[in-house]
Amino acid sequence: MAEKAKKDNRPTKPAPVKRNFFQKVAAFFVTTGKKLKNFFVNLKAELKRVVWPDRKRLIQSTATVLAICLIIGVLLFVIDTVLSGTLNAIGFYSPQVTTTATTTGTTAATTTATTTESGTSATTAQAG
Repeated sequence: MAEKAKKDNRPTKPAPVKRNFFQKVAAFFVTTGKKLKNFFVNLKAELKRVVWPDRKRLIQSTATVLAICLIIGVLLFVIDTVLSGTLNAIGFYSPQVTTTATTTGTTAATTTATTTESGTSATTAQAG
């Protein structure tokens, strides 16, 4: 029983504060502003620790990246061309042609226009 009588020394949470809408919005902007300020302070501190490459090393790294991109591009082009040629050779891309006899009635109308000194005349012939 003596243990139950002891007080718990853990900190207690304060009761939540009732706020209206405008107080909540203001609190949101205040906390967001503090977080943004903290972010930029940390960003500035981190950028001070960065070791930036000298001009020679920067040019060398850029040339290496561009060369690797070019080599991979050429390699992918060659692989794509070989695979495309192989699939065309075995008939993967060629569709099977099936013919069906269909008859449809068509009518064509042709118009012939002639120009004379007195004006333009049009003749229409119906084919059937």
